[in-house]
Amino acid sequence: MIPKFDFHTHTYYSDGRSGPLEVVEAAEARGLEAVAITDHGPELHVGVLRGKVKHMLRDIEMAREQAAIPVLKGMEVNVVDQEGRVDLEPELEKMLDLRIISIHTLGELVDPREAAREYLERMKKAVTNRKFDVLGHPFHYHQNLLPYLPRQEIENFVKLLARRGMAVEVNVKYRAPDEEFLALCLREGVKLSVGSDAHSPADVGKIDWAISILRKIGARREDLILDDMVR
Repeated sequence: MIPKFDFHTHTYYSDGRSGPLEVVEAAEARGLEAVAITDHGPELHVGVLRGKVKHMLRDIEMAREQAAIPVLKGMEVNVVDQEGRVDLEPELEKMLDLRIISIHTLGELVDPREAAREYLERMKKAVTNRKFDVLGHPFHYHQNLLPYLPRQEIENFVKLLARRGMAVEVNVKYRAPDEEFLALCLREGVKLSVGSDAHSPADVGKIDWAISILRKIGARREDLILDDMVR
C-alpha cells in the first residue's frame, strides 16, 4: 500500500495563504502519515524574508508540538545561478529536517530546448556541490522539459541522484515528472517523495494523482522517502 504523506507545502511565510498550524491541521484531517512545511528560500521574489526565517521555524515547531503526526521543518531551496549556487546558508541548513531543491528562474530563455539544457546543467552542479533531500517538481519549467533532452543524459542524471542519495518528487500541482522518468528512478534505486505543492490548507494532502501514478509504476512503501525521514 502507498502511504499518504505530503512533503511540499507553503505558508504565508512565502506565497501560501495560511500559517503552519493550519497546514498541519489540514494534513491531519486528510489522514496523512506526515507532512513537511517547505516555504520558498529567500532569493525567490516570493520567498521567506531572511529576517523572518527564525520566526517561521519557531511557528513550525509550535505546530509540531500540537500535532498528532510527524511535522518536518523544511524549505524549498532555489538554484539561483548558472553555477548551481543556492539560497541556503549553512547555519539555516542545520535547522532543517527536509531540503527540497528546485529551479524557478532560468533568465530570458524561451526556447524549450535551451531551457532544458540550462535546467539540467544548473541542477547537476547544484546537487553535486551540496547535499539535498528531494528534487522538487523535476524538469518542470512552464512545461515538461524532459522531451527536449537526450535519453542518455536523463539516465546519467538519475544515476547522479542515486549516488547523491536524493529523492525525486511526484509533484501534484504540475503533474511532474512523467511516468517514464519515475519508472527510471525506481530502476536506478532513487527514492520518491510526494508533494501537493499546496499554497492553501484546502490543497494540503490532495495527492490522489501522485498515489495513482505511484501504483501504476509499481512503487512500494520502501521506494518512498517517508520512513527515512520520520523514523
